[in-house]
Amino acid sequence: MIEVKFEMEKKRASAWDGEKMAGTCEFLVLPPFWIITHTVVDPSYGGQGIAGRLVDCVVQAAVAMNKKIKPFCSYARRMFDKKPEYRSAEDTSVITVFGMPSCPDCFSVERQIEGNPSFQFVNIGEHIRYLKAFMKIRDMSPVFDDSKKNGSVGIPCFVLEDGMITLNPEEVGLAAEKPDPAPGAACRLDGSGC
Repeated sequence: MIEVKFEMEKKRASAWDGEKMAGTCEFLVLPPFWIITHTVVDPSYGGQGIAGRLVDCVVQAAVAMNKKIKPFCSYARRMFDKKPEYRSAEDTSVITVFGMPSCPDCFSVERQIEGNPSFQFVNIGEHIRYLKAFMKIRDMSPVFDDSKKNGSVGIPCFVLEDGMITLNPEEVGLAAEKPDPAPGAACRLDGSGC
C-alpha cells in the first residue's frame, strides 16, 4: 500500500511503497503563497492515482496553514482545472515582471511565462512610463543594492502583489536559465554583458 507523507522541511509531498519512494509533488514557499513546481511518479507506479494524491496532500496542507497555491506544474494545473474544490485554494494574484525582450535573461523568462495568467510582462523599453515605474522600484528597494554596485540594470525584476521584490526567477517558480546572449546584447550599464 502506498503511503503519502507531507514533508514541509523538504517542501514536498512524497509517496512511499515501504522504503521505496514512488513519487513527489514539490513546491516553493513564498510569504503570500506556495507554488507547486513539479509532480512526478515512478513509471512503475503509473495509473494508480498517486500523482493526484500527492497534489491533494499539498493542497490540504496549504489550506490547513491558510496558504494559497499557484499550480505551475502542468499536472497540478490540470488537477486545479478539474477539481472545483481546489479553486478556493488557488492564488490568482499576478506577478509583474519588469524587463526587456532584448535582454537574454528577460527573453528566457518571457518565454517561460507566455500564456501564464499568473504573470504580466512589462517591457521597460516600450514606454517611458514603464521605465519610470521600474526606476522608482529600483531606486527605493534594497533588493537592487548589489545590481547597482555591480553596474547591472536589475532585470528581470519580479514584483508580487504584496510588494515582495526579487531578481531571482526561481523564487517565483521559474527556471533560472542562462541563455547565450546575442552579439551586442548587454544588460550591464557598462555594456559588458548580463
